[in-house]
This record gives sequence, C-alpha cells and structure tokens, in this order.
Amino acid sequence: MFTKVIHQDEEIKKIFYERIKEKVESEKQNLRDKIDEEYPKILSWFVKGVAVANYNAKQSHDTSKGSGGEDELRRQMWALLPRDSIILPDFVFEPNKEDFIQIDQIIINLKGIFLIKVKTWSGSFLASDKGWKMKQGRQWVFVSNPTNQHKRHFELFNLWFQENLPEIYPNIKGYVYPVIVLKRVDWIQSKYSSIPVVSGASGLVDFIVGKERGKLTQEIVETITEKLRTAKLYEELKVKYEEGTTKYGKKYVRVYGTRGEADKVAQDYKVNHKISEIRQDKSDPNVFFFYLD
Repeated sequence: MFTKVIHQDEEIKKIFYERIKEKVESEKQNLRDKIDEEYPKILSWFVKGVAVANYNAKQSHDTSKGSGGEDELRRQMWALLPRDSIILPDFVFEPNKEDFIQIDQIIINLKGIFLIKVKTWSGSFLASDKGWKMKQGRQWVFVSNPTNQHKRHFELFNLWFQENLPEIYPNIKGYVYPVIVLKRVDWIQSKYSSIPVVSGASGLVDFIVGKERGKLTQEIVETITEKLRTAKLYEELKVKYEEGTTKYGKKYVRVYGTRGEADKVAQDYKVNHKISEIRQDKSDPNVFFFYLD
C-alpha cells in the first residue's frame, strides 16, 4: 500500500488564486499611482513601464513552483514514505487578510507535520539565514534566499493552525517541521540555516523517518488533513465560540452561528474530549451549544 495523496478542494483553490490575482493588480496600480505623484508626467510613462516590468519579473520568480521538480519528488515520496503518511501537494492559505502563502508539499503522519519547500536546484551551496550562495566555476554567487521565505511560511502556517484548530494546536505545535528540499546537491553547508536543508527524496525521507513519533493519532491526522483540504478564505475562518461552566460545574461550549459551524467546532473538540450532542439555544436560534464530558 502506497502513501495517500490528498489535493486541496479545487473550487476553494480557484477562489484563492483569483484573490491573489486581484491583490497583484491592486499593488501594480498603487505602484503606478505612486510614480505619477513622484515623477513629472513626461517621465512617468517610462518609469512606470520599467517598474511594472520589474514587479512582474519578481512576482513570476516568487510564485514559480517548479512543478516538474515537485511532481518528480512527489512520485518518489509516494513510494518511499511510511505508509501512514499523507501527501498534500500545492496548498494555498490566507492566514491574514490578503496575506497568502503557497506551500509546495505538506506531509502528515504520526511523526508530525512537514512543510516542504522544493527547489529544483543542483550543485554546491552555502546556506544561511542571511543569504544563500551557489558555486559557479571558482566563485560563490548569491542566489535567492529560500530560508527566509520558508521561515515566513512556517510562521504563517502556525498562525493558521492555531486559529483553525485551537484544541489540537497546543499539543501538536512542537511537531510542525519546515524543511527545504533541493533536487540534487553535490555539497552543501547549511548549519547556519534555521530551516533544515536536504537533498532529494531520499534525504527528505531520512529526515522524516529520523523524527521521534509525535503526539499525533490517526484521528488527529485525519482531522488536520480535512481542515487543510477545505481551508477557507480569511473572512470565512472566524466562528465565534466560547467555553463556560454551568452553576453545577459542567463545562460547555457555546457557538454563535449556524448548526454547520457548530458541527465544525464540535469536530475540533472531539479530538481531545468526549462531547454531548449539539443543541440549539431555546432563547436564540443563532446559538448552539454542547457539553464537554
């Protein structure tokens, strides 16, 4: 039996990319407006052309996914990873309003959650938080810094995780591991990179297998996977709920919203608690509650 591959909901992903496109167009228009304010009209058309071209080039570089290298890596992992693993390729999130991240691969198993950034680079590298260098001939030249980019992914993923699965996060947060995978490495020094760097699928599998088993159960793995698969836009994330205790000492959770939202909150609590059936508040039809046993 091979590793399972789970894809993000296509309709949700389509909405994410539409929002990202809107944000990019808005930023380009803001750039044009700023140039109009700072340069004489006779020069502004030229400056705008150069600035927008540079912006487009940066966006193309930042959003380039190297899909060929990622697909090859995923095929290799599919055969090599422990059988309890789940691969989630190319997932997009909005942890903060209009603050998007795209994670090349996420792997979840009983050892933890592994956030993977894939670079289709090969050769010799010096990697650190301050900058990356690649050997070209006899010289070391600076290249883009995937450590800083993936560190941001790691921080924002944890923010998303904490807000979406608050009952699970405190016990699992120490088992979220960011890692950078290079296609093939002749030689690398990465001791000054706060994000581990490995070479190819075999290096990644060794990194994962070498971790001690975490606090994840199969139920927790499935809960996290489904929450990731159906990740919503930022505005849709907020479900208001609160915990309380009755005068008889019985703990409860009150959810403000729809029954569907109450069901989702209850599913999160089921991971660590036994809960009662969900009931509707008699005095307010937009409030639901359940008890914690």
